[in-house]
Amino acid sequence: MKRLFNLLTLLVLAATSVSAQSTYTSTAKVSPKRGTTIYGVVECDGKPLQGVAVSDGYQIVLTDKKGTYQLQSAKRNGNVFITIPSGYEAPTSTETFDPVPQFWAHLTADSATPERHDFTLKAVNNRNHVMLAITDIHLSNQLGDLDQFNNVVMPRIREEVEKYRKQGIPVYTMCMGDSSFDLFWYDFLFDIADFRETLRQNKYPTTMFHTMGNHDNDGATPQSEQTDFEATAAYRKAFGPTYYSFNIGGVHYIMLDNIFYHNEPNPKAKKGGGMAGARNHTSGISAEQVEWLKKDLALVADKSTPIVVGMHCPVYRFRKPGGTELMTYFHNAERKRDLAPALEFSSLFKEFEQVHYVSGHTHKLYTTRCKLDTSHPVLANTIDHNVGGICGAWWFTGAHGGLHLAPDGAPAGFKVFTMNDRNIEWYYTSANDGAQKQFRAFDLNEVSKYYAASGEIQVFLKNHDKRTKFSDIKPNRVAIHIWDWDPEWKISVKENGKELPVVHRAMENPQYTLSYYIPKTVWRRDLFVPRYNNVERSAHMFHVTASAPDTTLEITVTDPFGRTYTEIMERPKAFSKLMR
Repeated sequence: MKRLFNLLTLLVLAATSVSAQSTYTSTAKVSPKRGTTIYGVVECDGKPLQGVAVSDGYQIVLTDKKGTYQLQSAKRNGNVFITIPSGYEAPTSTETFDPVPQFWAHLTADSATPERHDFTLKAVNNRNHVMLAITDIHLSNQLGDLDQFNNVVMPRIREEVEKYRKQGIPVYTMCMGDSSFDLFWYDFLFDIADFRETLRQNKYPTTMFHTMGNHDNDGATPQSEQTDFEATAAYRKAFGPTYYSFNIGGVHYIMLDNIFYHNEPNPKAKKGGGMAGARNHTSGISAEQVEWLKKDLALVADKSTPIVVGMHCPVYRFRKPGGTELMTYFHNAERKRDLAPALEFSSLFKEFEQVHYVSGHTHKLYTTRCKLDTSHPVLANTIDHNVGGICGAWWFTGAHGGLHLAPDGAPAGFKVFTMNDRNIEWYYTSANDGAQKQFRAFDLNEVSKYYAASGEIQVFLKNHDKRTKFSDIKPNRVAIHIWDWDPEWKISVKENGKELPVVHRAMENPQYTLSYYIPKTVWRRDLFVPRYNNVERSAHMFHVTASAPDTTLEITVTDPFGRTYTEIMERPKAFSKLMR
């Protein structure tokens, strides 16, 4: 009975939600040609736009000089969408503050019946623009996540947006999914449509281009050959197509769904109310998307055009911190991680000069310059930006009195891409500290003292013997965590004007242990959780050894674009959950 009630509630929410699909109706007279099932007009200020790409997710056609298009579509995906041309924007609802652009429309007639869908665009100067990259918001109406999102994250987003709007630079957002949490759709009555309503209530300040993550699928979908598609029904109703493209300025953006959702029956799997299976998934690009993508890229004639691909799971990462050997999150037919399908996907972009993958899923920050793995020359043009999650560790550390931290100890936040024509730069903005801070320094003398004096820590270490105890750390060592480090960053540490040797060495982040694992175990009196015995090492840690415990260090970190960030570290520097 509970599941029936929840399903009915969700249907009511869906029926009353604001639609982001195009509701524009042109006065131009258009008749469907023989065999046409979808047709319409694309206009700007009532005037036809020629050469705009229109697609059903399988075919792509261009509008003619009258702005009209004709598609012979089987309507398999249930929507039609346009690729927004450079110099234009799709409208959003100014009355309801809905940030979802109206570049798509639901199909409502059967597969044989022609139906008309028109689109309107507005002309803008967006040659230079800014793109916020956010991901893994994981709202589910628990742990005070809505309050944290509304009162901590949203002010930081508005701060970044306002900074550029004051300069006359348009700002947009791309979201790489897991905005909801499938496990709790029915327990807490918060699904993907409610996420969109949350954006509206917050008057989200930019247009948002969204793609789906594994947790944006409907876990109540029983397993079948169609599970991967059917589980996206609620998402498609709220946000439209699961893959599409658009242009802003000199950049061609592509949003893809790289989740295969299986939801296999598994009686041992943890389930929320209404869940039909294990909610399991693998990562890759479907054959349908590949064929559509080939057609989409064929329309980008200038191969110097930067390509930015948004998707949920990352494609590449180096196997070891500071290494050059790539691994992948893509899976083969046997559901094992395999570079072959990832390289096959990347070969679609081999003619372009620069390709940026932007992803989420891991809740960690990694920028992988794939050219460093010279064994795969097809990747010389590719950078994989794995962006840290907005929710950090599922909103847990903020809810329990700490900073908003992710599992690698880096802060929760988002990435900001500045697009100056075709020149792309980026930086990270954390929820707590904004864009002005890009690293955190730990005085390991003080970490060791804190660990020794804390009863909570000692109870945790007694029950989790593989975790770092920090009692045998070399005296006077300082660890510096550079959150979005990649090999083109530089770090300098001086003591009394003398440069200290810097060593790149992964390390467990003690602040995350204190903020996440202690509340998860000691506070709950669930003292031994086996998976918490495995050490989660932060890959972007750098170590120096000072000459004494009370010297002052000057730490200077320089990003790949010449921006410098400095801390005058007075030691001893106290360690705590809220230490900056």
